Amino acid sequence: MSPRVAVVGAGMSRFVRRAQETGKELSWIATREALASCELKLEDVDAVCLTSAPDAFDGVHRKGDYLADGAGAWAKPYMRTYVGGGSGVFTAIQGWYTVASGLADVVLCVAEEKMSSCQPHPQGAFLTIFDNILERPLGPNLLWIFALEMQRYMQAYGLDKRDIAQVAVKNKRNAADHPAALLGQADITVEDVLASETLAWPVQRLDVSPISDGAVAIVMASEDAARKLTDRPVWVQGVGWNLDSTYWTNRDLAYPEYVENAARMAYGMAGVNEPRKEIHVAEPYDPFDYKELHHLEGLLLFDRGKAPEAAAAGLTARDGDLPCCPSGGLLGVGNPIAAAGLMKIAELFWQLRGEAGARQVPGTPERGVAQAWGDLMQVGTVVVMGNDGGPLTTATQSPPPQSPPLNPRATSLSDQGFRSATGAVEQRLDALYDWDAGEAIGAFLEGLREERILATTCTSCGRTLVPPRKFCERCFRLTDGWTEVPQTGNVETFSICHVTWDMRPLERPQIPAVIRLDGTSEGGFLHLLGEVAPDDVRAGMQVEAVWKPEGERAGSILDILYFRPLDLELRGELVAVAAAELPMESTV
Repeated sequence: MSPRVAVVGAGMSRFVRRAQETGKELSWIATREALASCELKLEDVDAVCLTSAPDAFDGVHRKGDYLADGAGAWAKPYMRTYVGGGSGVFTAIQGWYTVASGLADVVLCVAEEKMSSCQPHPQGAFLTIFDNILERPLGPNLLWIFALEMQRYMQAYGLDKRDIAQVAVKNKRNAADHPAALLGQADITVEDVLASETLAWPVQRLDVSPISDGAVAIVMASEDAARKLTDRPVWVQGVGWNLDSTYWTNRDLAYPEYVENAARMAYGMAGVNEPRKEIHVAEPYDPFDYKELHHLEGLLLFDRGKAPEAAAAGLTARDGDLPCCPSGGLLGVGNPIAAAGLMKIAELFWQLRGEAGARQVPGTPERGVAQAWGDLMQVGTVVVMGNDGGPLTTATQSPPPQSPPLNPRATSLSDQGFRSATGAVEQRLDALYDWDAGEAIGAFLEGLREERILATTCTSCGRTLVPPRKFCERCFRLTDGWTEVPQTGNVETFSICHVTWDMRPLERPQIPAVIRLDGTSEGGFLHLLGEVAPDDVRAGMQVEAVWKPEGERAGSILDILYFRPLDLELRGELVAVAAAELPMESTV
């Protein structure tokens, strides 16, 4: 049994679109608030755990060092961790094991993100997360893969877009009661969400949390230290984390298995056998509205495909049977990526102590779960927290604290305000790369030059793999050989994208899809559809590869121009021309 670890304090800055404050200053604001909430000074802290997302947001390729001063790490043991959007919850896990190991009694966990510095759009920082040989030449962006996953989730369970939109409405309404929120809106309706601009169908503008800056900090303590600091510690009862394969197109996008794996680890440590009965408040990760539903199912709080039904019945409302994102979540409070997960840990701390003010869920919740998700749709991080008997109710507090502070700091600037500010700096950073394709992908690309699609096989697990790999990531052994697979397959999932990565409208929409080739074991690979009108695309549609002329093929994923329907009645010549031209429009 691990030594007990508690959260004893928390603080956060306002979440804003463009913060006048630097990343250091946002970290300092949150850290000062967290220390003040439990009446500690910096000299009382034994170690600091920090997280922040890609260095590309700030253009500072040493963010751990850069942010250390604001996080209170001067002359202290210090570590930065990063697992994409999962980072905020994982830094609490990092704080937990720093204390539980006996290395420290009091640890500061700080999460900061300043997305707005990256121009013309922070999504540009993510263009390099895609496979550099097989995917990046197609010009993908984050909207593509989230839209593909959302579409797959809706297809698998027969969901209507209205089933999804209700999550955005709930969370933005909840955030209207959060003093640090960027996006609270008490009067938003489902019709508002459905009427918002389509970005990459089925993702519309109000389905997604926008650019945000902000910071959150919590104080974690050993049992002895916690008992001295407060009579209301909130205990970390269980932690879990899990990483799925980077071959995201080979996964079933309808269910986040990596979240279930992390949840089972955390529940096992916490002694939770029936999550639906033993969890009283949940803060699942919700950068898109469908992800809250997706993650609630991965957290085993609802059966697969049943979370939308539960949400429609009001079970996930703040006053429902299982309140979900009473804070307002990322959709309502904002999504400074690494800080967003730690905000959820802070919210559970305030909820379980009865200190959430207007956001407080009814009754006396005794246990909650926070979860975050990140990297290329593959990271699950989960923390279970509890108070061993319930918080002091408002009747026993005189008066109850209001957390976060009623006037959390951080100043939002308009673009014009930024450009007129003294010392504002804009700088273009250019870098060029030359990559080696490796043995397996190199052979695959040579096959494309010859108008052949090659796969590797693993006899141990019986899979035929496209994209091919030299080793099987599951069996962790060399693959056994090569096989040529047909150039036909079906559409696993698709999107209709109307904007570029920096949100400029496209003259003609792109249709990215995950294609499962006949003869392969699972999933597929990313490519574009052509010779088909967007309204005619369907999941399960049979397609075939269309190739560049032999003399123009160069051993590239672009040697396949696109995939077109096998059904001749669905083909449209003009759409084929558009599809062949569009990939270059969406590259950097």
